[in-house]
This record gives sequence, structure tokens and C-alpha cells, in this order.
Amino acid sequence: MTSAAEGTAVRARWIPILSFAMLAVAFVIDVKTPQTLVVAILLDVPIVLSAFAGSRSLTAWLVIAALAANGVAGYLNGVAAGGWDAIGVADRALAALSIALVGWLGTTLQERARTFGRLAAQESRARREAQLAVAVDRIRASLSYEIVLRAIVREAPALFNAPDARWIPEDRGEGMLTATRDRDEVALSAYAVRPEITSIARRAFDDDDVVELRADDPLGGMVLDGIGARAALALPYSDRGEPLGTLLLGFAAPADIDEIARALARAYARSGSAALAQTRLFAQLAERNDALAERGGVIRDLVYALSHDLRTPLAALGLTFRQAKDGLYGPMPGAYLEIVDRSIVATDELQRLAETLLLVARFESGERRPRREPVDVDLLLAEVVGELEPIAAARHVDLQVGDVCGSRIEGDRGDLRRALTNLVANALEHTPAGGTVNVAAHRNGEGIAIDVVDDGPGVAPAARATLFERFAGGEGRRGAGSGLGLYIVRRVAEETGGTARYAPRAPHGSIFSIVVPVRG
Repeated sequence: MTSAAEGTAVRARWIPILSFAMLAVAFVIDVKTPQTLVVAILLDVPIVLSAFAGSRSLTAWLVIAALAANGVAGYLNGVAAGGWDAIGVADRALAALSIALVGWLGTTLQERARTFGRLAAQESRARREAQLAVAVDRIRASLSYEIVLRAIVREAPALFNAPDARWIPEDRGEGMLTATRDRDEVALSAYAVRPEITSIARRAFDDDDVVELRADDPLGGMVLDGIGARAALALPYSDRGEPLGTLLLGFAAPADIDEIARALARAYARSGSAALAQTRLFAQLAERNDALAERGGVIRDLVYALSHDLRTPLAALGLTFRQAKDGLYGPMPGAYLEIVDRSIVATDELQRLAETLLLVARFESGERRPRREPVDVDLLLAEVVGELEPIAAARHVDLQVGDVCGSRIEGDRGDLRRALTNLVANALEHTPAGGTVNVAAHRNGEGIAIDVVDDGPGVAPAARATLFERFAGGEGRRGAGSGLGLYIVRRVAEETGGTARYAPRAPHGSIFSIVVPVRG
């Protein structure tokens, strides 16, 4: 079957020949007739015919040839008549004017036709691109691979004005999906894919481009006969080089497949491949998230079990050591007392670590339900300083309470005490002998700021950005040696509605602050 493009090419070849032949016939007839008979009007016919070829140069050459033929025929008519009649001369002038006018009208109409054709093509392309955008939006409306795949097959017939569309899966164990233009359903066929269709799909993947099937191609003809179409397009779909399947579009005539349809098919294949790849990536991420969540749950349960199981025996062991030190089990040598003291310190440290791990696990799991109660800030500072005073004395550091604010805040008293204890313990650890650690509270524009100021070396600039993160390393402060102390400080401050901050102190030292809002 001859396509529209081939028909246009045939007309373009025959119209010039026919036009010049008609011009020659009109010239002969004009020469053979008297000059008073206006036969020169026939010279306009081939000029009009040339307009169908769409060639301005052809029309121009015919106009020149027609004007020359009109002049020569007029001259020969006058010689044959023994002179030139005034009416005959006027007729020749009018004929020449008619030829020029018809030529001008023909070229003008050709230019208008080309302009109209360009505008129509642009409008058609814009309309098809808008339809493509709508179809792609519908395809991307889901993150399910099966739903996206069915949407690709369902939207294709209407978008390409094709009678039907078939999805040929790369996995031959899957069924073939089919959709038609007159039905909004996608049918699943359990029939095996024919070998010639498999070959066409492989050709599309090898070429990495849309393949057009024509009846003059033996393999294409077999596929077309199998699907009952006169022409078809095979669109390959892949994900990072991995074939996913082929969309086979059947058409009623080869003329339905033009440049716009080919460009549209390439864009549709790219968009569909991206949508399918997105669903596969989403599924992989979901699987990994499930695996990570399962692992996280196992780790959290282990931390819970470890913390709960360790706290009770550690508390009992610490109590036993203290009773032994107090002489409950009889007098002990001095060397043993020193060992008992060290054991008490180690046991207390392990118990604090177990409680810290349990608290962090509750922070991360979101299972914490902190209490909300009024907390006297000045009293809280006095309690923490009093508890850590023996450690400060042992390190020869002056621990003191500075300014107080006489205010109350709302929060979990135990959590606030733990956070402040972490800050003061860190300050004592990093302050050299003879230094000072000052704990103070004051009001600012955000609420109550509790500051812990020390004379230590400070925190390196590179470590400040992650200072309050879990297991912050480098030169940053690490709470209780576990890397969790400052993290707990930040989380407690945030649960209270405030923030935890660090600022360097001139000429050396650090200022750690917990800023919390004042409740009514």
C-alpha cells in the first residue's frame, strides 16, 4: 500500500512533466489559430497545475516559459496574417498580464499553504505533546509496578490513535497485556509469545530505539499478520540497561506512522521506562527499610534486655560493695578497702552506662513519655553541684553555683537533672587542676538559660557541628566516655521545648547551655 508521503513524491515527479507538456500543446494551438482568437489563455493552465507541486521555482519557470510562448506565438500570428492587428496585440498584452497574475497568485497560495501546513503540524505536535503529558501523569500516579505497567498499556491506544496495544514481557513466564482503543480495560493473556514477536522485541532493545514494522519486511510482515495490523511500532522499555518488556502498537495503515508519531513513541518509551524504574527502586527501598526496621527492632530489644537485666545485678553488686566498705561483713585490710572503692566506682559507671543506653533506646524508638512537672531551677542547680562536689574536690577544681534566676520550668525533673549532671561532669573532666567550673542560670529572650562554664581547652571548630550528635568523635566532648552524654542533653532540652548549645569562651574554655522556655 502506497503511503501519503510516497503519493506526494509521485505527484512531485509527474506534475513538472505534465505542466511543460501542456504548455507546449497550448503554444502549438496558439500558433495555429488567428491572432484575434484569444487561445493564449490556455497558457495559464499549466501554471495553475504547477501550484499542486508546491514548488515556487517550477511556477516561476513556467511563467517565464508561458510569457515567452505568448510573445513568440503573437509574432508568428502577425507574420502569418501579414501584419499585427491592434486587437490581437491588446489580447497578447492581456494574456501576458494574466500569465503574470496567475503565477503570482500560484506562488502566493503555495506560500500560504506551506505556512498553514507548518501551523497545522505545530498544532498537531502541541496537541499530541499535551496528550503525552496527561498520559505520563496518569502513568506516574502510582508507585506499584503492576499498576504503572497496566497504565502504560491502557493509555497507549488513545494517545497514538492506534486500534490496540500489547505488552510483551521480557520474562516469558509472565502473561501478555492487551488494551484496545474502544475499551478502558487491560486484559491479561496467558498465550505464549510468538517467536517472531520475540525477535522484534530483541531488535528494539539492540537498537535502543523504536522499531517500525512494515509489510515489506519478512519478519515485520509475519508480526503484522499475527496481530492483524497493516503497520506497527515496537517500543522498548528498560531500567539501566536491563530489558523490562516491549510495547507493540498496531496501526490500521502505514500512513498513521509519521514523524510526530515516532517522536511521540520515543518520548512515551522513555517516560514509561523511568516510571517503571521508579517503582522498582521504590520497592527495593521498601524492602531495605523493612530489613533495617527489623534489624533496628532486634537491636532495640537487645539494648532493652541488656539494660534491664544489667541494672538490677549492678545495683545489688554496688550495694554489696558499699556494705563491705562500711564493715557489715567485718573489718577489711586497707589494701582491700582501696579495691572496694575502685569496684564501687566501676559498678556505678556501669550502672550509669546501662541507664544511658536504655534512655537512648527509648529516645530513638519514640516510646518515651516524659513527665511534665514544675522544676525549681535554683534547687536543681544546687542538687547537681552538691552531688558532684566530691568529684570536683578530688580533681582540685573549684565547682560553684553562680547567678540564680528564681524561676520554674516545666519538664521531667529526672531527665533535666541527668542532662545537667552530664554537662557538669564533662566540665570537671576537661578542666585542669586549679580551674573553675561555674553553674549559673539567667533569663534571656527565649526563656531560662542554664550555663555550665569551664576553664578547659575548649572544643575544636571542626568538632562543633556534630557535638550533640550520637557518638560524636574527634575533639568534641563525649558524655561519660560513651559518646552519648551530650546527645542526651540535646534530646532532653528538645523534649522540654528548648535547645542545647555550645559557645567558646575567651581566652579558653567552654560554655555549654540548656535553654528552655518558661511555662506559666
